[in-house]
Amino acid sequence: VGACKKWEKMDMNDQIDPDATLEETTSFLKTEVDADIDVDIDNDIDIEDYKNTPKFWSSKKLIVAGALSLAFIGATFHKTTTTYLSNLLSIDDDIEEELIHTNEYERTAKRQIGNGVYTYDHLVSTHKETLFSLKTKMGAKWYVVPFHETEYVFIDEGEEFLYTFTEVGDYNVKVVREDGNEFSFDISSRVTRQDIRELTTEDANKYFETLQKYYSIGEKEGLALYGTTYVSWSAIVRMHLYGAGTKECDHWHDDAGFLNHHVAITWQFEQSLRKIDPRTASHYWDYTREGARGIDWYDSDIFNDDWFGSNSPNNADHVLTTGRFAYSPVWKATDYSTIVNPYGLLRSPWNTNPTAFVMRHNKTFAHFADGNTEFPTCSEFSEVLDTSLKDGLELLNGVLHGPVHIMIGGHWGHLADWSAVGSTAAGADGFLLLSKWLWRQGFIRTPDSCSDDTAQDDCLPTCPEGILGSEIDDLSHKDAYDILEETGVIDLDPTTAIAAIMKKNGLGWKDLLKELCHVGSPGEMFSSTAPQDPTFWPLHGNAERFLSFLRVSKDRGVIEFDETWGYTHTAEVPSDTGIVCDWSEVEAGSLEMPTCSKGTCSGHKEDDLLPFTDLYHEQGSTLLTNSEFYQVIHPYSDKLPYAFDTFSYWEACDKHNLFDQYASSSKVKAVSKNTEGLGGM
Repeated sequence: VGACKKWEKMDMNDQIDPDATLEETTSFLKTEVDADIDVDIDNDIDIEDYKNTPKFWSSKKLIVAGALSLAFIGATFHKTTTTYLSNLLSIDDDIEEELIHTNEYERTAKRQIGNGVYTYDHLVSTHKETLFSLKTKMGAKWYVVPFHETEYVFIDEGEEFLYTFTEVGDYNVKVVREDGNEFSFDISSRVTRQDIRELTTEDANKYFETLQKYYSIGEKEGLALYGTTYVSWSAIVRMHLYGAGTKECDHWHDDAGFLNHHVAITWQFEQSLRKIDPRTASHYWDYTREGARGIDWYDSDIFNDDWFGSNSPNNADHVLTTGRFAYSPVWKATDYSTIVNPYGLLRSPWNTNPTAFVMRHNKTFAHFADGNTEFPTCSEFSEVLDTSLKDGLELLNGVLHGPVHIMIGGHWGHLADWSAVGSTAAGADGFLLLSKWLWRQGFIRTPDSCSDDTAQDDCLPTCPEGILGSEIDDLSHKDAYDILEETGVIDLDPTTAIAAIMKKNGLGWKDLLKELCHVGSPGEMFSSTAPQDPTFWPLHGNAERFLSFLRVSKDRGVIEFDETWGYTHTAEVPSDTGIVCDWSEVEAGSLEMPTCSKGTCSGHKEDDLLPFTDLYHEQGSTLLTNSEFYQVIHPYSDKLPYAFDTFSYWEACDKHNLFDQYASSSKVKAVSKNTEGLGGM
């Protein structure tokens, strides 16, 4: 303990020679740290052999061996490296026994769950068969205290034993060795989220079959089958719509509450998914891989029919017609949701498309992939390593995940005159975002309702004469410009050159106003009801994994990551205006206008409450603030029922980790060697 305390006060990292022999390292420590340690060294042991073996955890008595291993390896991932030297040392007969455990995924990837950085003594995957053995390879009798039980139950006898923990929770394994010595080990069982492309065929089938079933079960049926804490897909979509589709502002996006809301809704989704089949999880999609593998984004295996289906169905309505999720329904929800479109469908009011199925299109306002050539890259993720929580949230909300939404969702139905503009303009997604902005301010209005047999052309949003002062066609270009300037559209120009582009194509300000009031149709992923599309879930899982990686890296002293709550508003953009519109005094059905002013939308402040309950047992019906929930989802939190398979492995990065990618950029000359454990495991 004294050695450990001294170590904390000394800058020893650069003083340890990684090529030194064990004898030299021990001598150095005893001299420099002045530790009273007696060490017996077995010179027949090759340390390199132990460096390359799967890690296993030592018992709690190996404090001194742990201190020595910290010194030998450096300040890298202290807990996970303690076993290397403890395997080589016999310290006054204090060594007891060490438990080795791996599952199929760990053996294949040659790394522990989460790269071994979770703080549990022994972390295993729920519903995944785990192979246990002892470091001494002695035969033994194996006992487990089952979930919610207090007594040991005999399981097996031998040098190894296989066991599957079927519940999330904390357990204890007792081992009685053949020499009569008895040991116990604390085990934590957690659901493990895998990169979806690393799943075995069996586990991939479980995931997609369960996901398909989830989207086919109605709310009443789901509650009857799985209990009152089951949250149906329609309830999930409605919750996201209530957060993102309200008139006043967006409570879930474009500010500091973005990630918390999406982590929480994914957690809630995973709970319901596992009520259908507890053997699966909300797995994530590392979409940086496509570009690194030289795969065009639209040819990603994600879009295979037996996975999520086509990114751009070949039909006029852009409806998925093949694969697992063919004709996934959009629910008619007039009696279910306070926000619906004019046809009563569970969509934003401005999205007046009557097609009652999930839609996708690979063009946004006629621009293929919204001008993107690939999904967000490892290089873009690595740049966040040198930022703060405020910057990270802004980037995760935007460039690190937003393009995937738009590339899958798309936007069509624009007026014909605008095809040439949209197909060449940068920021084509901005046209839909500007329409939403006009809608929030009250300039765009939608019909209260349209019958099922009403054509979409007869049920479109409009900018009423009573608001503009005359019909759009009767306005001069100067009048239209004044309206666009008054609403802030001119300052939010997504193309940065809209005037020149319009002039080149024979269009003017009146034409722009007419197009924005027309709105058009987006696919689900580019709308307030994005969870209708099942690709929503693995997309956001990757964002949470990345934030967890940043937090662990900070705690390990690898990076400086200021976690002061906030959000970096770099500039006003169509989706992030910093304006909140108060509609509380506006009479329904009237042309009265809301009161709009600068402000922060509720849901984003540190003390704002999140609308999620029963995420973990102790929470119950208590709502958590952003600040409280942010602590709950720390990777070291004992409230999390899940873990990620890896934080540091990013296939698309230089040497497959973000730190090497970061180091290879022109922004930095070198990376601290403290990154070895994070980046190299």
